[in-house]
Amino acid sequence: MEKNEKYRHIFLASHALFLFQGYEAATIRRISDQAGVSLGLTNHFFHSKQELAGLVLDMLFAYGEYQCRIHYSGSDPLLSAALSVRVNTLYLTRGMYHRFYVDCLKHDIFFHRLEKTSDTCLYQLAETCHFPVDHDLFLLYGRYVPYNCEKTLILNKEKGMFSTISYDEIPDYIMISKFEHFLDGQVLNQALQKARQEAEGILNRMPDVVPETFLLDFLDELTD
Repeated sequence: MEKNEKYRHIFLASHALFLFQGYEAATIRRISDQAGVSLGLTNHFFHSKQELAGLVLDMLFAYGEYQCRIHYSGSDPLLSAALSVRVNTLYLTRGMYHRFYVDCLKHDIFFHRLEKTSDTCLYQLAETCHFPVDHDLFLLYGRYVPYNCEKTLILNKEKGMFSTISYDEIPDYIMISKFEHFLDGQVLNQALQKARQEAEGILNRMPDVVPETFLLDFLDELTD
């Protein structure tokens, strides 16, 4: 196999094992065996299982964003953010990726992904809604507060807590924790209601497992 092909085999094997076993049960050796490559080669391409999981998580969010783009063409940054949070969160909590998602929260793989990505939504909203830019507050509410809200709700629901809060409500709590400091409550609630209407149609069109064609396209962008 060529170098890029081996890379793809490792990624596809990790996706399959994380999907059916979760992050904790999958091992680098099992991933290597399923990919048909040596353990040393897997370690050469990927420094850790955590790195592989982060890449799979990046792919899942890229798939959610792709589905939002092709099914929603609006330009409202708040509604776009609400739609993205709802589609991604519910796609991961409702179906086949639930265990992997929970493991990624438990091991802070999700947070490491957030640290590497820039969220421009608050800056766009500041320009649109004319409120002052405070970089420290944007960092606090744009990254740390919503992540800890999401992690607290999901992981404690796994333990049987927060029984009166449904998974369907969690995207709203994430959005509220992120934006309530900056926006009027009525404006935020209107965006959340619209996102609920738009997201359900998108989620109904999404297959249980990300199609392999998307996985390969995602990998091609990484290796080009």
